[in-house]
Amino acid sequence: MNWKRFTVYSGSALAMTLAGAAYVWSCGPEPDPYDYYTSMFNPNLAEKPGFEPFYYTALIDYYAAETPEQKLNLKEWGAFFKGKVNEHDLQEFIYYYTRPQMSALYNHIEKNQPLQLPDSVQKNGLTKYFLQTKDRETLGYLMYARQCEINSAAGDPWDAPKRDSAGMLRLARNGMQLYRAAQNEQIRERYAFQSVRMSHYAGNYKQALQYYDSLAAPLKGESLIQYRTLMLKAGALMRTGKKAQSAYIFSQIFDKVPSQRKLAFQNLKWADVYENSVLQLCKTPYEKGTVTAMYAMRQVDYHPQGLEQTYAVFPQHPLVEVLLSREIAKLEENYFTNALAKQSGVMGSYWISSELEPTSVETLRDVADRIAKEGKVKEPALFHISSAYLSYMIRDYKATRASLAAAQNLPARPAVKDQFEVVKLLLTIAEQPRIDAPFEQALLPSLRWLDTKITKNENEDYWYDPDPATLDGSYYARLYRNLMDFIIAPRYAMQGDPVRQALALSNRDRAKPYQYYWQYVSAKSFISDSLPTNAIITLYNGRKARNQSAYEAYMYQSLPMKEDELGEAIAISYVRHHQFPDAVEWFKRSGSSLSTERALKPQLQDYGLEEIDSMSKPISELQFAEKMASLEKDMKKSKVSPETYFEYASGLFSISYYGASYHLTTSYRPSTDWWTPEDDKTPWLKEYYGCYRAESFYKKAADASTDPEFKAKALYLAARCAQKHLPYSDDLEWHLQAIRKNPYFPELHSQYKNTRFYQDIVKECGYLRDFAKAQKP
Repeated sequence: MNWKRFTVYSGSALAMTLAGAAYVWSCGPEPDPYDYYTSMFNPNLAEKPGFEPFYYTALIDYYAAETPEQKLNLKEWGAFFKGKVNEHDLQEFIYYYTRPQMSALYNHIEKNQPLQLPDSVQKNGLTKYFLQTKDRETLGYLMYARQCEINSAAGDPWDAPKRDSAGMLRLARNGMQLYRAAQNEQIRERYAFQSVRMSHYAGNYKQALQYYDSLAAPLKGESLIQYRTLMLKAGALMRTGKKAQSAYIFSQIFDKVPSQRKLAFQNLKWADVYENSVLQLCKTPYEKGTVTAMYAMRQVDYHPQGLEQTYAVFPQHPLVEVLLSREIAKLEENYFTNALAKQSGVMGSYWISSELEPTSVETLRDVADRIAKEGKVKEPALFHISSAYLSYMIRDYKATRASLAAAQNLPARPAVKDQFEVVKLLLTIAEQPRIDAPFEQALLPSLRWLDTKITKNENEDYWYDPDPATLDGSYYARLYRNLMDFIIAPRYAMQGDPVRQALALSNRDRAKPYQYYWQYVSAKSFISDSLPTNAIITLYNGRKARNQSAYEAYMYQSLPMKEDELGEAIAISYVRHHQFPDAVEWFKRSGSSLSTERALKPQLQDYGLEEIDSMSKPISELQFAEKMASLEKDMKKSKVSPETYFEYASGLFSISYYGASYHLTTSYRPSTDWWTPEDDKTPWLKEYYGCYRAESFYKKAADASTDPEFKAKALYLAARCAQKHLPYSDDLEWHLQAIRKNPYFPELHSQYKNTRFYQDIVKECGYLRDFAKAQKP
């Protein structure tokens, strides 16, 4: 079993189940099977095309689409008709025209019956070909194939196929007779295929084998149809207990026929035979290499031994490069992703865990290094570069440099040379103590080069079976994003440069959106919610500066916010820091797009807001800031009303984490956060989670009032604020602390328990009610 895939989807199902208990059934995020871990190495470096389905991913059976069988079949038909019929017309006639339509054409040619066909059929190039050549043998085969297709076509995948076994056996015998009458060997190949197929699907495997030996075996062609017939023979051997022989044939088809590789690989699994039993049937080292590689590719866990075994029997086997790619990808998934996350301080994917140690990386590095130095493979440079990347993974930069130097002057394909440049870039950044202005200018050509490698996939939202032609562009998009997210942006953060960090994240988002990164924060959200006010102002000014460096101009091009959006973000940041006069100035400059119905109103509960909590009409964030600034002016007067303190405190609470107008300070409110002592180290988080200032102004309101009802309400709201920053204790459960340690409950209960407000609120607040019950009469 693929335990990783099982764990991922079981975890998602469990999350859905638990969520459904409280809310509704819903689907959780599904990982992109090509982008659920951090990768910097191109998986598509194997020289021989056609093996893309067998690149590594733990989440689905196959990585990419294989060469379509229909495309190859049409190519062979095109050659059969000597290029006189275009592919579209061939496809229409062979795959979509009905047997009655073909029969009408046949009868017209043979018996000169009137040709009654739709105009589209008569205008088809293959129809015209048959009318001109009178080739009844080929047309007769296509009519026969249409009959066979009815019996072999897949039906509902959820239901077992219903086979007309007697009818299929009649068709098989008919095919044998037509085979003997046919003059063209390519048509005979196809009759042999249909006869074997009908016998196989009818469950008469012995007859299928007999037909293969008597009809197909004498024909020595290398066509797709001949190999499809051989596949049927292998299946019949498996069904009759000759599993090793069937597995051997599947391995041959896997090697030679790109459109049949998935099926051959799957059938090898179903054969369920020991690898050595198949190896004993191999005639050449190359064949043994194919078998060892196929068995190695069945391993979803880290398995460098498969690479070594295939290399040992045939060093230049094309699957050696595929196996190298697979093992590198497994190390990226199970070691590098979390190692890089820890190094950069950026949380990685929750789909995976760090299962492997640096020693596993060293093992594969040493294998790749040995293979490169022995020089038996066709392209040693690829293995030197792979060794360099593996050394980079474990931060052995000296070894990375040495491997790159060994590869530098060796012949290599363009894609391999590009990977050399990628590893060289990673090493250069890693060895640079600080990303300063001169280094930025030196880095810029590499970033622009990466831009040229990123191609937009028009079908980007559809993950499964991507076209192999899109793999390189997708890789470079992931590479650029990961470079910005896990390397460049964290370096700027460590250098204390949040502006450059925001620009790096902006370029990250331009390259490729995330699917797997559960703590992903967009650059726009990072700028709006996390940047200090002065940093957003720097972005605002830098965006329109005329003296930008070339590097700055490049980075600012991806900034996802226009001037007015940045200005509004500055204003909101001032609101977040309770600097309301400055917020008013920036809102007036840039505009105000948000509004609220619930600010400035006392909030007696964190949840379950009632209609009375809403204002008579919404106010904009500008109006909110103006009101708070006005209240601050009033509080500077010699005499301040209790209502002024109270309204100001309510405004502060409304924009806290628990407030109904939290969106006036931050665009996203996670559902599971709470105050921690660590939050007190950051001024705005201290207020956002701790509500200290709101508490103090509710207390001032209570102190300034002589109305018992008003004082009770203000003290209760102060108690709610105080509850938000009660410290955690190992000695006392939190809910007991909230009952026993609230500093306002004693006064509220002893002095104001006879007020109407207290008598109403004690029925709603379980903490206050439990406190009251614990007091002596």
